[in-house]
Amino acid sequence: MEEVKQQGWLALASRWKVLALLVLSLSAQAGADSHVPKGMQRYVIPIKGCAVEFVAKAGGRVAADKAASLPVGWFHHENYYPKDRYSRSLSISLSCHAGNARDLCPQLLADYRNLDKLQARDIQLRRLTRLNPRYYGEAYIASDSGVPTPRRRDLDLCMGNETKAILTENGGINLRYDPREIVETRGKPVLKQSEHALPDVLAIIRSIRFVPDPTPKQDSR
Repeated sequence: MEEVKQQGWLALASRWKVLALLVLSLSAQAGADSHVPKGMQRYVIPIKGCAVEFVAKAGGRVAADKAASLPVGWFHHENYYPKDRYSRSLSISLSCHAGNARDLCPQLLADYRNLDKLQARDIQLRRLTRLNPRYYGEAYIASDSGVPTPRRRDLDLCMGNETKAILTENGGINLRYDPREIVETRGKPVLKQSEHALPDVLAIIRSIRFVPDPTPKQDSR
């Protein structure tokens, strides 16, 4: 009788163990999903050799040009800023470059690094670092100089690891517009409205991580 009771307790303990593991598994799954805020979603830009995942507002689209000689891809959202007076959209275009990002990025962003002080003053050049905890990166924010107001203010980014780097294309990421002429900006602080998109763009950059290339490799035999 004592042996039967002991077997009963062991069976009950086993069932409780299975139930506890199931609860832990469900909790872990819920935790994995819960850190994507409401209204946001995960995207993957399937750039050949540099596929990246990130979190941004739901409702956008991603694509990659598989036929281009330089692997490129992009994210576009038509209504990221529904109340913006100039543009409601947000676009990010990226190209892929093989090599160590610490060596590549200074070369790819050399035009910004080599600006003289007068040019840097006129376009209100700003350099950003420590952009993503996973990868080396640097970015520059600057205003268009030879265009009428309002002038675009864009962020150019280079970021990667020991084997690859991504670089913004098509003029960088538009952070919004500065309504002032160049002579009105010299020695003046950057207007908050001209970098209205910066917090959202930095959040996207911080969430970026490289993922396995989703495009299946063709058999060369």
